[in-house]
Parts: sequence; structure tokens; C-alpha cells
Amino acid sequence: MFGKAKEDVFYTMFREFGNKLVEGAEEYAVILESYPDTAARIPQMKVYERECDEKVQQIMKELYASFVTPFEREDISDLALRLDDIMDNMNTVAERLDLFHVEDARTEAAQLAELTLRACKTVQEMLDKLSDYKKDQSVMEKAIAVGHVEDEGDLIYHNALSRLFRDEMTGRDTVAWLRLFDRMEMVLDSCDDAAGVVRSVIMKNA
Repeated sequence: MFGKAKEDVFYTMFREFGNKLVEGAEEYAVILESYPDTAARIPQMKVYERECDEKVQQIMKELYASFVTPFEREDISDLALRLDDIMDNMNTVAERLDLFHVEDARTEAAQLAELTLRACKTVQEMLDKLSDYKKDQSVMEKAIAVGHVEDEGDLIYHNALSRLFRDEMTGRDTVAWLRLFDRMEMVLDSCDDAAGVVRSVIMKNA
């Protein structure tokens, strides 16, 4: 009897990348849920950010050394970079909480962080099945679902800005949260950008 075919190394690396993103998103959600009590956890986000940078380097190194790839080289590179953007942006949000000396919490920040965790889990599920993207319709379903989560985030983002300018806050606090909410929306955009690469790969090979 033949054993199960060995999985292509790129699919394995993308699966591991997805797992790391969920770890980072879980920490991100905890930080935003209970900030400022969770301020001491902010440096952990930099650790995850460095680990994701290393994963990009591993993928690029393998790409350089490989003659045959499971899908187009440019798409492999693009997917790795878009996944890295997700963690980079989460880390930037966390660092800016400290940098801007934010002292209050905003309900919408916790909501956006929770949505980000959901988006990252959906990206993880998409990457888990990526090796079967030509046969398994759930890969495209997950890639589309990430976009729906991003749409939910847009609504929360707009509500956050509306409430921000209604509340009586100091100008410094308003500017700080405006920049934080912009970056939090960017995290969700990054999730959809990564899913968009996968949607494109599937369509090219349909």
C-alpha cells in the first residue's frame, strides 16, 4: 500500500504561519479587551511580529531554492507578505497604545480586535485546506468569509469615529484614537488582502 503523499513544503509553511497569526490575534484581543490593565502584555506582540518575519524569510528562501512550486511564485511571495502585514499592523496598534500614552479604553477597539481574531481564525482555516484548493470548495468559502468579516469591521470603524467626535475628549485623546482606529481597520484590510491572494489563485486555476 502507498502512504499518504507528502505535502508540499509551502503548504506546510503557510499552515504554520496561520497558526502563528491566531496566536498573535488572541494576544491582541486580550490586550484591547482589558486595556490599560493589559499594558504589560504589549511587548509580546513584538515577539510574534519577529516570528512572522522569520516565517516570511523561510518562505522566500525556499522559493529561491525551488524549481517547482505548487502555484505561481509571485502569488506565494505575495501571500507571505500579506500575511506578514496582518501581524505587523496588529503590533503597530499595540505599540501605539503605549506610544500615545492612551489611558482609556474604547468599546469599539475591543470589538475590532475580536473581529480581527475571527478573521485570523478564518485565514488559518483557509490556509489549513490550501493544499486542496483545486478540489475543496471550502478554501474559497473561507477566503470569501474573511471579506465579510472585514465588512463588519467597516461598520464598527464608522461607528467608532462617529462616537469619538461626539464624546467630549481632549484633542490629544481624539487624535490618538483616530490613528488607532485607522490602524485597526488596516489590520482587517490586511486579512482580506491575504484572502484576496488565495481567491485570485483559485480563480486562475479554475
